[in-house]
Amino acid sequence: MLTFRAGDPDRPRGHALVFFRDGDSPDQVWATYLVVAPIKMDLGKYIPAAFASQLAGQLAAAGPSAYPLPPVPERYEGGLDALERLAELRNDDLIDGGTLRMSDPLYALQPVADIGAQYAERCVSYVASQPLDQPVTESVATAAGGMDVDDLLLQVMPDRDKVARLARLTGTLRYAIEGGDARHASETVGDMQRVARHLTDKYRPDELIAAARSAEPRAAELAELFLERCYRLLDEDYTALADLDRQIEDLKGR
Repeated sequence: MLTFRAGDPDRPRGHALVFFRDGDSPDQVWATYLVVAPIKMDLGKYIPAAFASQLAGQLAAAGPSAYPLPPVPERYEGGLDALERLAELRNDDLIDGGTLRMSDPLYALQPVADIGAQYAERCVSYVASQPLDQPVTESVATAAGGMDVDDLLLQVMPDRDKVARLARLTGTLRYAIEGGDARHASETVGDMQRVARHLTDKYRPDELIAAARSAEPRAAELAELFLERCYRLLDEDYTALADLDRQIEDLKGR
């Protein structure tokens, strides 16, 4: 019986992170990655000779197979919390393989093969239950579109990195506006608004975007002031911040 720590056992994704706890060091996590190929293939001819004998049984199996990458679990330095977050970011299933003594990782080959076989069976059964000759339903399309890795990354990104991204996008936007490239400008504004959603109002990101997209003569200068203000706020330089606020108001009033 597989233990899914993330994902739906009845709707397996076909790719899963599998982790094991070390029996000698419970805080250590070892992991591998299972892939159930949607197209039949003979992977045996691509396996290096060093692993051919250990994986011969799995590769020659008549039933569906999940291929482990790497074949032997590797220690995952980030620990279980980081592995869970990684599975979330990548939209992977996450399977708890239990506890093994990892003093000789080769002993994990058979447990990995057993878990892979069970996972592959689940994947094949799920796909077989879904007709493939029908158009994609709205619910499936919505679910696929709802997974935005960039938004997930922005949720955990430090504010300084978000501001740096806004600074790069501001330069891109000004270049597009000055070059009359309306399509590129519109796309860049969308990218900036995505970042802005993950910044608090104290950075005044909406005003920065409004200045950056403006065709007014002083727009570029105003955008630069807003960006400098963001960096001063990050540095907690409140004296400079007050001066920048005055400069911004003066420039907006001209």
